[in-house]
Amino acid sequence: MKPNTDIIIKTKEYIFESISSSLESLTFGMLYKKLNKQFKIQQYDFKSALDELVAEGEIYYSHKYGGSFLEISFEKPTQISKRIFIVPQRMKYSEKPNDIIIKIHSGISFGRGDHPTTRLALRCIDYVFEYNNILRKSNDNPTVLDIGTGNGILAIACVMLGAGMAIGIDTDACSRKEAKDNAEINELCNRVKISDTPVEEITGLFSIITANLRYPTLRSLYPVMLELSRINSKLIFSGIKVSEHEELCRLYTKKHFKCIREEREKGWVAFAFQRV
Repeated sequence: MKPNTDIIIKTKEYIFESISSSLESLTFGMLYKKLNKQFKIQQYDFKSALDELVAEGEIYYSHKYGGSFLEISFEKPTQISKRIFIVPQRMKYSEKPNDIIIKIHSGISFGRGDHPTTRLALRCIDYVFEYNNILRKSNDNPTVLDIGTGNGILAIACVMLGAGMAIGIDTDACSRKEAKDNAEINELCNRVKISDTPVEEITGLFSIITANLRYPTLRSLYPVMLELSRINSKLIFSGIKVSEHEELCRLYTKKHFKCIREEREKGWVAFAFQRV
């Protein structure tokens, strides 16, 4: 049986959108049952469309919890925000004017762009630089502190968008190595510095502080944020579940900060706060 081209194209759209928006990992059977119920898709057409998406590198099978699940592939150029694209290290990409291309080594540290919290943080960073005009409002080159830097992607993004210098700190030696490698890949070794200094020992004032960490840590960092920020400094926090975001927002906006941006994806939330 020869598949109908129009049906395959539409089914590929349904599959990609369903995997992208799902709050849970989907198996072949779960996804087919969901789409068949909504759109009455024949299994032959579903499998043909799925096979094409896998062959094109748009999705892949991950193996976890003793089963196989369908996931969106990030081993290809991926647009994260209006300007930011994540591109695998050795992959060529024809960039357009104003594109921010971040090349990332495929390591094991957090920050490849395959998790919503990374994408949300990058979108908030893009907003702060483009729409909040942090470069125009700052009297000098913005300085950045990235807490729990992982593979360094948030620090790298800030510098590529115009920050003068970024410091990424992490307690994990593997993450620090990958962050240094990614800074080198993007030719930013002189402007992105990676350190194992505990955040409690960091001194100075920063224009931007980023942290993709879980809620309890972000809550406990509040006194430190007051010490490291100044009027108009921006905090960009991700790693917050929807059920936690109201309490964290209340804590930070009670007196010293205001919320200037909120982003959501798949049950996760990111904030951009401004010191007032």
